[in-house]
Amino acid sequence: MNKYFFDLVNPQSSNYDFRGGEFPSPERAFQLAELIALDLGIEADRKWSGWTIKVRNIHGQQLFSAPVPELDLASA
Repeated sequence: MNKYFFDLVNPQSSNYDFRGGEFPSPERAFQLAELIALDLGIEADRKWSGWTIKVRNIHGQQLFSAPVPELDLASA
């Protein structure tokens, strides 16, 4: 198992994940990043619009990023 960190960033601010989580593969960490981004994208107040989930490894290297989608819930 490897440890991955999920930072929430936009051009003006960053929320760093200092705890991280262990996953059996990088693909699983990326899947969680996508799920987090989708979850934030459906919030009614859209406060996460323009943010991105950036996945880092234990050495601080960015491996993936998943943008928070701007979902149009009115047309759903």
